[in-house]
Amino acid sequence: MSKNFLVRNFLKAGGSFFASASIAIGTLCPLVLTSSRVFADSTYTNDIPTDAATKLQTLTNQSIDPKTIAFTPNGGYVILYGKNDYSAKNLPQDAMDRLSILKNQGSSINTIAFTPTGEWIIIYNSIGAYWSANFPQDVIAKIRIINKQILRIVNVAFTPNGEWVIIYNDSSFFKSDNFPQSAYDELVAINKQYYSIHNIAFTPDGGWVIIYGLGQMASWNKIPNLLIDKIKTARNANYRLINIAFTPKNGWTLLYGYYDDVSWVTNERLERL
Repeated sequence: MSKNFLVRNFLKAGGSFFASASIAIGTLCPLVLTSSRVFADSTYTNDIPTDAATKLQTLTNQSIDPKTIAFTPNGGYVILYGKNDYSAKNLPQDAMDRLSILKNQGSSINTIAFTPTGEWIIIYNSIGAYWSANFPQDVIAKIRIINKQILRIVNVAFTPNGEWVIIYNDSSFFKSDNFPQSAYDELVAINKQYYSIHNIAFTPDGGWVIIYGLGQMASWNKIPNLLIDKIKTARNANYRLINIAFTPKNGWTLLYGYYDDVSWVTNERLERL
């Protein structure tokens, strides 16, 4: 049985080519540490779309583990789960079309990321990528370089002002010229220690969080205090940090797991069961 722990209330909380990848924008936060599934009595959202919270609830109730969630700048979202299943709302039509094509042809959908202007990139089958027509050319150029070396792309992420980073080959990375210095320094330090980097995500007000190691370690700067508390709680309980995503309003969703199980919690204010 999958061990998922849910909060009682959620109150706020192109083009194509062959490349490799897997994304995770995430961290984690158990609220209840028991050995059985606990269901939420009700779901309320403020800073993430209500439909997204409802879908996460439904997946957990069905013992289906989401692997990532991403938010668009206009309030849309997409949740990826299983091999190529997804739930999405208010996504650009070309992105929806591409997700549908990939699912219908049996491809694995690894990740999707959005720029601050709503452009998108999808990584699939760990060796392929599709992107929107106006996706940043400098990012595409770096991904092509990675692709030529047949290396795995781990994470593509954007800051609120359009700076970007691509994590590949476990802990290597390319970044834009004006990428935040504090995040760059931390990535360099992690790389020097030969830790794998699983995810980096940015808040709308300049914060960032990085998950690395086996998913048991995280670094951060200027993220919500409650999120920090929950990261620490999860690590102390020996859970694996999976995924975190921030909304344009600084809401957040956390995914965490123990081995292959993933649980989640979302919000800025949470009640214990």
